[in-house]
Amino acid sequence: MINELRDVFFMYQPKYHDNNIFGYEALLRANVDNEMKFPIKLLEKFGDDLLFDFFIINSVITDIVNSRKTDFKEKPVSINISAKFISVPIDLDKIDISAIENHNLKIELEILESSKIIDIDICNENILLLKSIGITVSIDDFGSDYSTIRRLISVKNINYVKLDQRLIADIEHDPSIVPSIGILFDFIHSLDFKIIAEGVENKNILETLRSIGIEYFQGFYFSKPLLMDSAIHELPLRFLL
Repeated sequence: MINELRDVFFMYQPKYHDNNIFGYEALLRANVDNEMKFPIKLLEKFGDDLLFDFFIINSVITDIVNSRKTDFKEKPVSINISAKFISVPIDLDKIDISAIENHNLKIELEILESSKIIDIDICNENILLLKSIGITVSIDDFGSDYSTIRRLISVKNINYVKLDQRLIADIEHDPSIVPSIGILFDFIHSLDFKIIAEGVENKNILETLRSIGIEYFQGFYFSKPLLMDSAIHELPLRFLL
């Protein structure tokens, strides 16, 4: 596996709250035929291998520790993990806990394809276990299917619920659903979960989401994913005027 993952690296996309960066998401990329691409073939091959999840987590931790920018050590960095990873007992010995503790890192795991969680009880136990070592857990892709509400009620101690980009597109293209979606978001907030909207690409959808209570955002309207140390992560000038 290691040889096949030697060309893997991460881009980091900032997340915003009140026009301030409050964290980053680590996005997996790879050099494929001398081009930067999302490594679909690697995910198809290793996506069900728990060692791949551990590899991703520890690689991002190493990135942060080696970064020249203190911002990545001071703000939460989220890492995508599989639903299978959170559904079976987690071996903490395979996570670089010493680096997290020594550098006081703020690591967050985002559960991808949460509809595939196979054991809610083990999932909840894992969330508490991870929380005990300072790692928070959030749910990605909310709104990608109709079973998501049931999972929200069942899964405990979640930090953020990230809206699926298809739901964002539906809100943008069909304004008539906004009042109903607002009621749904009120319900999510009543569970004491924060909501982050991913895929925000223009001012109109940003203002619509703010009007129904969304306060946390991520998307190209704010910033594209950037290499950790080769680019400046800051709020675009239009937000400062």
